[in-house]
Amino acid sequence: MKKRDIVFGLAAGILGVVLAVGSQTFARPCVHADGSAAVCAPVKTWLTVEGGIIAILAGISMLRSNAVTTALAAVCGLLAVLTPGVLVPICRHDAMACRQMTQPVALVLGILILIAGCWWTALILYKRKQEARS
Repeated sequence: MKKRDIVFGLAAGILGVVLAVGSQTFARPCVHADGSAAVCAPVKTWLTVEGGIIAILAGISMLRSNAVTTALAAVCGLLAVLTPGVLVPICRHDAMACRQMTQPVALVLGILILIAGCWWTALILYKRKQEARS
């Protein structure tokens, strides 16, 4: 286990956990006053699952550096960006919680995970190419 693997694993893992926990707490979608589910209710479940998968893939990448697991984490980051509004519909009104909190949090965390995953995958492939030349 190399130091760079631990750094990526912790960074992506923490971002994945923040995405999963955030979608259940501070960045959760709308809840109607009568307790019924809003149109955007499935976003919470999807973001929680995506955050959990990212955390698991980051943990695997910490133990054994692999381009496939880091690329899958990057793809999950892209899915987190696309989930609220593109893959799962959200409320139409701009003052709703899903538009003001859930969508921006998913966008920022998803982009950070996507960048980290792509960067780390490129670094692993570059190192593998250098080792093949030697």
